[in-house]
Amino acid sequence: MSASPAARAFSANTERAYRADLDDFAAWCSEHGCVALPAAPHDVARYLRARAGACAPATVARRLAAIVAVHRQAGLPSPREHPAVREALASVEWHHRDRRRPTVPLDVEALSRMSLCLPPSPAGIRDRALLLVGYGAALRRTELVGLDAGDLAVRRDGALRVRLPRGVVAVPPGSAPHLCAVRAWTRWRDRARLASGPAFRPVDRHGNVRASRLSDRAVTSIVQRAARQAGLAAAYSGRSLRLGMVLAAAARGAPETGIMAQTGHRSRRLVQRYTAGVR
Repeated sequence: MSASPAARAFSANTERAYRADLDDFAAWCSEHGCVALPAAPHDVARYLRARAGACAPATVARRLAAIVAVHRQAGLPSPREHPAVREALASVEWHHRDRRRPTVPLDVEALSRMSLCLPPSPAGIRDRALLLVGYGAALRRTELVGLDAGDLAVRRDGALRVRLPRGVVAVPPGSAPHLCAVRAWTRWRDRARLASGPAFRPVDRHGNVRASRLSDRAVTSIVQRAARQAGLAAAYSGRSLRLGMVLAAAARGAPETGIMAQTGHRSRRLVQRYTAGVR
């Protein structure tokens, strides 16, 4: 069974979020001689454990959510509540605990250095737009790579409108040209001739822009590559963009409700944990 056709039964936003996860599960099932739909709970458990080495617990949990969703869509029992699957998910979380490192937030100074060090190549133009849009809108990696070109537009007031499944957020023009998400996105959109489809795409070594969508892992790679080019030694990740924006907003005295509106957080407690020590 191919996972992608099943994913198309969902809304466009859900399809974007689940397509890669379902494709990965289908490929793993094909490799191991398993059936992806309906999937045997013990096979789902084996898959989760197999992906634990390369994926964070949150990614493993998201892939399970995609598997559950496609089963429900087909009118099949969810494998989530099977003891083997629950045990596998708990095991992934437990064994990952020692590998966790605190996320290093990306402050404005570091973001500025990274942006200035990016080359004027197609990949550099894309990377600057990705960094500044991701930072300014406080996006999760999956939200950032899930954007389509039509989800971003410059408003009359000069701000960048970013349409997400959770709502619409606005990114104001930057304080300097190299920190302006509006300019960066417009330049990338024009350079890549984006009218529809994925907003952020792979660029090959010859500067050709592909039609496919970047993976969420690519966000971390882009952040870390830009940090190396800027001579920054901190262990940044894709999540550094989102956390950096939260901390910057808190440092400027933004209210928790305003931060939550931008980030999509539903819990004040989580925002307070992020901003502890800033105020």
